[in-house]
Amino acid sequence: MKKLFAHRAPIWIPTLIFLSLSLTTLAWAGAHTGAKKPKPEIKLDAARRTDITGTVLVTGANRGIGLELARNYAERGWTVIATARKPEKADALNAIAAKNDNVTVVQMDLLDLDGIDALAARLKDVPIDVLLNNAAMLGEPNDQTLGNLDYDLMKRVLNVNVVGTMKMVEAFVPHVEKSDQKKIVAITSTQGSISSIRNPGLVFYNTSKTALNMVMKSNSRALKKQGITVALVSPGAVDTDMMNLALDRAGVSFKLLTPQASAEAVINVIDQYGLDMTGTFMSHTGTEIPW
Repeated sequence: MKKLFAHRAPIWIPTLIFLSLSLTTLAWAGAHTGAKKPKPEIKLDAARRTDITGTVLVTGANRGIGLELARNYAERGWTVIATARKPEKADALNAIAAKNDNVTVVQMDLLDLDGIDALAARLKDVPIDVLLNNAAMLGEPNDQTLGNLDYDLMKRVLNVNVVGTMKMVEAFVPHVEKSDQKKIVAITSTQGSISSIRNPGLVFYNTSKTALNMVMKSNSRALKKQGITVALVSPGAVDTDMMNLALDRAGVSFKLLTPQASAEAVINVIDQYGLDMTGTFMSHTGTEIPW
């Protein structure tokens, strides 16, 4: 009997090993589940203009916020490449181009992915400091309510607001990478903030902006190593055809920003974005928006 138990470890040793492994496991798990350090508040000055200039490509520049973004950039001395689905009908944009040698109007449709590639190839030698993805569609609000959903409209809204914008980013990354400022911007909306939703309407549009936020947040991680800053900016509630249609269908009204005031603030915010802020969801007021 004495020989049988001669090499048996004391009974407390396995227990000690188990407790040690358990504590190690808990410590490792805690490293992933512990509370994160609070991020410092981001606050930009939406009224502060800079002397920065460069080349900007603005999508959907034929009306609304896009038109005023193109006009404002042109007045600041930027080289502006302004896109429209039907340039021949973009009278206001063409008038800006006629008065400013630094503005070029080109055809581009977010539903035409091959056309986006063709435009990128046409501009292959042009460094683009700011790729400003402004173009979007709202869709008929009455066709975006539960019980009366138009799924063909849903596909179109998602294809324009998410797929087309993603394609623009993919096609123009080389142009942005060879520029000095290296910024890709998406004009998004507080309607894409899940925690801020207050009503059930505009489900297609809201969903598209939430998806756009995820796409751009993902892009910010993928492109940071290339020195490219990705910015998500909400332009506020602006007096445009899109906003007025939404308010009309909802039967509500409130004071809206002018497109000129929104464009001024948006550009000022974009100018202050740095690589350390890449992927941050910001308002035209210079404050961060919750996801």
